[in-house]
Amino acid sequence: MRKPGFLALLFVLLFPLLATPSHAATPQVIGIAYDIGGRGDSGFNDAAAAGVDRAIKELNIKFESTVTLGTQADRETRLLSLIEKGVSPVIAIGGDYASAVEISAQKYPDTQFVLIDDASVAHLNVTSIVFAETQGAYLAGAAAALASKSGKVAMIVNEKGSKLFWNGFNVGVRNTKKSVKASIAFANKNYAATADDLIAQGVDVIYLGIRGSSTDVLDEITKSNLSKSRKKSAPKVYLISVTPDQFLRVTPDSKEFLLARVEKRVDTAVFNLANAAVIGSQYLDIIDQSAGIYGHRFSVADDGVTLDVRSKLLAPFSKQIALAKKQALQIKD
Repeated sequence: MRKPGFLALLFVLLFPLLATPSHAATPQVIGIAYDIGGRGDSGFNDAAAAGVDRAIKELNIKFESTVTLGTQADRETRLLSLIEKGVSPVIAIGGDYASAVEISAQKYPDTQFVLIDDASVAHLNVTSIVFAETQGAYLAGAAAALASKSGKVAMIVNEKGSKLFWNGFNVGVRNTKKSVKASIAFANKNYAATADDLIAQGVDVIYLGIRGSSTDVLDEITKSNLSKSRKKSAPKVYLISVTPDQFLRVTPDSKEFLLARVEKRVDTAVFNLANAAVIGSQYLDIIDQSAGIYGHRFSVADDGVTLDVRSKLLAPFSKQIALAKKQALQIKD
């Protein structure tokens, strides 16, 4: 027979365990090395920071951050400053950190590194995070075909990005509306002049598939649309850009002519990485088996690549865009 007070004693002993909330545990600390400029760049840094802010808000986690000055030596120093603080993992934003991550991964094999938007470092303690850009180009092609009035759309790329056209944009156009013709324009600089040439050829939707700035192209499109010499019968021209790869300044005049943006969801990637760290997991998908590179390719399937519709011109085509998203899943980078 139990002695009186046994249950009360048991409750007293267990109460501290029952009453301690999970968030009272010491928060895990993750390191994040921003690229030049840090927060406020309207690019990769801001996209990553959005993921950081969400992780801080929703997860029991903290971040130690640093911002590089841009030199190779400084990047290595910035990574070392995080390593010495005992953070895990160390997330480096952008491919310009690749060499510094490779050197640091060799020196500190017990530290886990994550390299965002790059898959060139083959070390077991490096997780490569990339994005299914060809799927994004497919979505852009579908959107361009749906919006086009002239039946002519185009993608501006450099030679390295040609597969994004042939395997993505062109396929998206063809599968969505066979009567629309897609063309490719190669350019390494002066994209605005290339856009002007395309407009003169009757192209009315331009997908800019390069890194840098898309502001000049949108400004050129706006100038063409608002020109007094423009024929009344000529269809308006629109831009599809890519974020966070491109800096884009939108004005009250140019806002109307931004059709959509293909988004590489760096914020989602950073949040998911933080969440994985909390539960003691990591991404180990095969990125390049022959090179021994592992990590994860974010895609349309996990909302790592999305289409941000910015124009009411696409509003009537929500079902077609939803179908394009399903079709994009079949596209391989």
